Amino acid sequence: MKGLLTVILLFLNITAVSAEENLHPFETDYCTNYPEGTRNQPELWKHCCLLHDMKFWAGGNKQNRYDSDVELKTCIEETGAVHIAKLMYLAVRAGSYSPVKYPDKKWNNAWRERPDYQSLTPVDIDRIEAELFSGYDYISLPMKHDFINLLRSRLE
Repeated sequence: MKGLLTVILLFLNITAVSAEENLHPFETDYCTNYPEGTRNQPELWKHCCLLHDMKFWAGGNKQNRYDSDVELKTCIEETGAVHIAKLMYLAVRAGSYSPVKYPDKKWNNAWRERPDYQSLTPVDIDRIEAELFSGYDYISLPMKHDFINLLRSRLE
């Protein structure tokens, strides 16, 4: 009986660890259902949306979520599109209160088995880094490095 209990506990532990290790690949559609720029500069703030999607994928705590939305607004403002920045900010903030969450679009979507607002650990960031540097050629190396450094700065 004791041996059976040990096997069951070992199985449950392995199942919990393997579920925790299931990192979903990064996906982006840039500025979801919204233009990525102006008619004359169609990709003007596309990089802002890419970075915002990366932050949504990695996740973190509730303050990290709020900061990522503010940083999206700031990034778009820096392109000169101040009114668009305000609209996009209001849209993403309103989305944070929506009861409907699409798995690929919700905060923390790399870790689908976790609660929505959970701070990242050094191991989590290492896994995110390994995933990003394993491909995703459409993301520049400097952007990848800056993103990982941002995640690491949250640990301090």
